[in-house]
Amino acid sequence: MASTFLIIIVFVLELIPFGLGIGAEKRRARGEYVMDNTTYYQYCRYTSDIATRLAVGALLFLLTSQVLILASTHYLCCGNALKPGAARAFAVIFFILTWATFFIAAICYLAGAVQNANHIHYLSYFPVTDKPSLFHCAQLST
Repeated sequence: MASTFLIIIVFVLELIPFGLGIGAEKRRARGEYVMDNTTYYQYCRYTSDIATRLAVGALLFLLTSQVLILASTHYLCCGNALKPGAARAFAVIFFILTWATFFIAAICYLAGAVQNANHIHYLSYFPVTDKPSLFHCAQLST
């Protein structure tokens, strides 16, 4: 019964970051051109958003589920040792797979959060010309 409860808790703790990741993608910063009349330059101004905080929150939920799994398995080294055989082999394989997928997800969330935060904090200036600019704020935000 305790393992079923643990599976449900871990499933919910990993379903929440999925929803937060989708929400972060939908709410990422949008850019628009703004004209600076004193220097005659255009720059992209990005809207303030919540996407970076959603991505960090998703990462924290994933970390919580990993710590819960780690604590429930006694770190695969503390407590009673697993008997040699298929169960031990599968436990070690799934333990490694869990951490590998956690690191991949963490890298993706952090990369998205950093990219989104850079758009908000840094301005890109473009000289105003008669020709339309090849760059567009939306293209710079990808």
